[in-house]
Amino acid sequence: MTLATENLAVPGRLHGVSLSLRAGEVTAILGPNGAGKSTLLSALAGLLPGPVSLDGNLLGQLPASVRAQTIGYLPQSGEVAWNLSVESLAALGRLPHRTAPAQDAQAIDAALAALDLDDLRHRPVAELSGGERARALLARVLAGTPRWILADEPLASLDLAHQQALLHRFRALAQRGQGIVLVLHDLAQAMNHADRVIVLDRGFVVADGLPDDVLDPVLIEQVWGLQAQWLGEPGHRALAC
Repeated sequence: MTLATENLAVPGRLHGVSLSLRAGEVTAILGPNGAGKSTLLSALAGLLPGPVSLDGNLLGQLPASVRAQTIGYLPQSGEVAWNLSVESLAALGRLPHRTAPAQDAQAIDAALAALDLDDLRHRPVAELSGGERARALLARVLAGTPRWILADEPLASLDLAHQQALLHRFRALAQRGQGIVLVLHDLAQAMNHADRVIVLDRGFVVADGLPDDVLDPVLIEQVWGLQAQWLGEPGHRALAC
């Protein structure tokens, strides 16, 4: 299963981006502010016009129901228009599916459990902390059991324990064959948890490959303007600047 772009361009934001993302991997999209990371993720989700294909079929030509069942998208700042309970919010992820209520309930329960939200399932969203709200929004995505999960800075509002738990959850989903694409700012998280990293700078892809190969001190200084070095063992590395 692949999610691909061919010479994708968004005026002023992306310039000729060609990628082929593979299911079964955790891909991290990195880059400084304004590099085009969120724009690329939105395009991959089919929210912007452009040549994006899913298993060789142009995304824009697929029925909306198929796209919704296949791609789960979590924007950087999710908004909830109504003060739903956590459980009701997660249940929205089941809307594209036409399955039995028991199957829907099982998927919702699994999503809440995966994000440590069982005790909060009846709490209104307005009463949640920022981190709890972020997890509830992601539960909506997980409840939809999509083949692809596209998440824009999903770790930003989470404490350290929940960050690590979520990264391990993404790894488990990838091992089950789902495609995971994350926009991250923490280079160490990408180094330690991603199978592949894509680095954007000013709308261009400037590097794409294995974290160890791509995130070297030369590239980090070139793109982020920082002199840095990696410390620690593979899988447990920290970036010292």
